[in-house]
Amino acid sequence: MPDPSPSPTRLSGTVVHGAGRGRGLGFPTANISPDPGADVPPPAIYSGWLARPATGAVHRATISIGTNPTFEDGPRIHTEVYCHDTSDDLYGEHVALWFVARIRDTIRFASVDELLLAVKADVRRSEALLDSAHGCRVRAAVLS
Repeated sequence: MPDPSPSPTRLSGTVVHGAGRGRGLGFPTANISPDPGADVPPPAIYSGWLARPATGAVHRATISIGTNPTFEDGPRIHTEVYCHDTSDDLYGEHVALWFVARIRDTIRFASVDELLLAVKADVRRSEALLDSAHGCRVRAAVLS
């Protein structure tokens, strides 16, 4: 059972260029550079909403916060967001992430194929969470 929303329930930042690995794997991500002083949730995979104040759009999202251990990227924490329902170029946009639930820990997989199976399962879980009563309440908060 996924954990309820972490604290904070909202994280803002700017979309920056990443390694480009997600696009090559079929899951393009928006890499977020959190605002200075932001309280970033602990490393994990989360379900949430990505809000784009500049356009008013709100997108379904699966969020990864962590070190990308499968690719041994080192100790730097990354915030990466896979938007389920858009392939828009978000570079340079200031966005807000609204967290619905924690799905699982960030772990190292033995292969990229194992990672891809987990990502597909994460996105399915995220979809169900976003459609839940709690997910809809969080979306309503985003829109208010």
